[in-house]
Amino acid sequence: MRRVSSAAALLLSLLVHALTLAFMALGCWIIWMNAHLAVFWLVGFVLIGIGVLLLPRARRLPADAEPLDRAAAPQLHATAERVARAMRVPPPAALAVRDLAVTTEVMRAGRRRVLLIGLPPWLVLSPRQRVVLLARAYASEPDDGRIVGGALTTLAVWRESLLQGEEAPGRSDVYTRIGATLGSVGAPSGAYSGMGSMGRGLGRVIGVPVLFLEWALTRLVQASRGDTASEELQRVRRVATDADLAELDDLLRGGRFLAPVQAAALRGATATEIRASAITAPATDLLTADASKRIDDELSGHFTRAIKGFGLIS
Repeated sequence: MRRVSSAAALLLSLLVHALTLAFMALGCWIIWMNAHLAVFWLVGFVLIGIGVLLLPRARRLPADAEPLDRAAAPQLHATAERVARAMRVPPPAALAVRDLAVTTEVMRAGRRRVLLIGLPPWLVLSPRQRVVLLARAYASEPDDGRIVGGALTTLAVWRESLLQGEEAPGRSDVYTRIGATLGSVGAPSGAYSGMGSMGRGLGRVIGVPVLFLEWALTRLVQASRGDTASEELQRVRRVATDADLAELDDLLRGGRFLAPVQAAALRGATATEIRASAITAPATDLLTADASKRIDDELSGHFTRAIKGFGLIS
């Protein structure tokens, strides 16, 4: 059943990509065949713009993510790689921290896998809990492939940009790229705003099929993943026990750890003082107490900066 779902998801994704290319090809054909009429320039630009907008794009790091190179945090890099090897998964190519994020996850930014570490929970976790959190991040990393993942991205852009009344992010970049490719000969004034209005109107007209495609592809992807939760649990158990997982879940559930941390930050507590209770907690071979302390030293400046904004976390 999983193989059938995977094949169906691949075919549906290829259809989505084919439709994207069809918009661009149709737009170019309309302009080529009717270059002497301004209205067809406008229609062609709309279709090309939609196609370029919907091309799969590599994800970028969140705006609040700060990359950490190995020279700045050698122990943190070494720990991330050590846990990955223990789980028999590829280590991340880069690390980044986020001051106010409460999640730790692995994402693809361009061609690189990046480990994103949310500092608030990392500040209060014991060495063992830090390892379990890393294991959870590695085990739950999504991997839908470029074709299927790109199709999901395209459909999400349809839903979020064309089916709503707001301008799509990067539309001005799209228009600039179109102009650079086709030149400005015969392009009517006001084509930019006209393309936006017509594009949103077209998006609403075909909105229902788009929503159906996204729903169908999402269901197929979920079916192709099979018993994902069970597989993730098996991977995490390579470095953590069920008791470790239950302890971490209890601490992070509903952001329960945030209230005492925020209260300490309001009292003016330093990162060292907040860390004091976690330092005495159990360690593990993958991250000893001394190694965890060195990580604290590497992140001390980031912790100090992050604490100032903890009151903004809800």
